[in-house]
Amino acid sequence: MHLSSLTVLAFYLNGAVDAGKQTSFEEIYSQIEAGTIFEYLKRNVERIDLSMLTAADRKELVEEWQRIANAVDPRRKLAVENNGYCLLLAYVIQGIQQRAEPKE
Repeated sequence: MHLSSLTVLAFYLNGAVDAGKQTSFEEIYSQIEAGTIFEYLKRNVERIDLSMLTAADRKELVEEWQRIANAVDPRRKLAVENNGYCLLLAYVIQGIQQRAEPKE
């Protein structure tokens, strides 16, 4: 997966927050757990274009976000606590950070 695909997704999520969109953490957790987060985003975030993500990319991200959701306290580690779109944006940023770190 290209980092540029993740940064474009981050821009769309940032735009949603800027436009005043809000959802709960519980809704985002539920959609991630069900594997339907991208369908949810298409329904709820205006003008989002997910064409830069292949089916394999989406599967990889859902699995990654499921792991993060089960292991990370978002309030303590990601500095978010009020908006599910900010939570998802933090997951995307975490993914960018992990992919950008040099491999040992």
